[in-house]
Amino acid sequence: MSLRRVFVGSVAAAGAAVALAGAAAFACIAPSAVNLSTATGKPGDVVTVNGTNWRMPPGSTTNGVEVHWKAPTGPLLATAVPDANGAFKTSFTIPDGPAGFYVVAAVMKDANGQDVEGTPGRAIFEVQGATSTPVTNAPARTFTESSGSSGSSFPIVLVAGLGAVGLALFAGGFVAVGRSRRAKAPVSAPVWRD
Repeated sequence: MSLRRVFVGSVAAAGAAVALAGAAAFACIAPSAVNLSTATGKPGDVVTVNGTNWRMPPGSTTNGVEVHWKAPTGPLLATAVPDANGAFKTSFTIPDGPAGFYVVAAVMKDANGQDVEGTPGRAIFEVQGATSTPVTNAPARTFTESSGSSGSSFPIVLVAGLGAVGLALFAGGFVAVGRSRRAKAPVSAPVWRD
């Protein structure tokens, strides 16, 4: 076996390993989510918040989940302690204020005051004015995020970087194998006939 084949095989194996490690790391990060019972309402209405994937850190002294209005550091609306499955349910009263779209942000901090991995979770809520016609049981528009203004996007950047490096190494291995096979292909000599 030639040294070139060993090198090409090693590069391809390393690329596959990096790609698999990146995929496994990304699969381990389950972002926390919040779902609202309704996406619209008027000041004074009560909205239920259901949370999923809110795991308490081992040995944590956290107070659980805090639900804030407008931003992860905005006015506190409600608190909840997730169960063993990472789920919680709480409710809040829509604060007074002008009509418009607002963020409902749920956060959970560790003992050092840092965001727990996979948090905060956010949902968009529309406050309707007194003259607006309410939309009954409108589907809630929700999204999750693994980092917020107070969180870190390092895990996602790391996974994306590892995945890109893995794919580049994997593709480089294929190109090198193809070139080495073409270089070793026998060339037929022309046959001269008298």
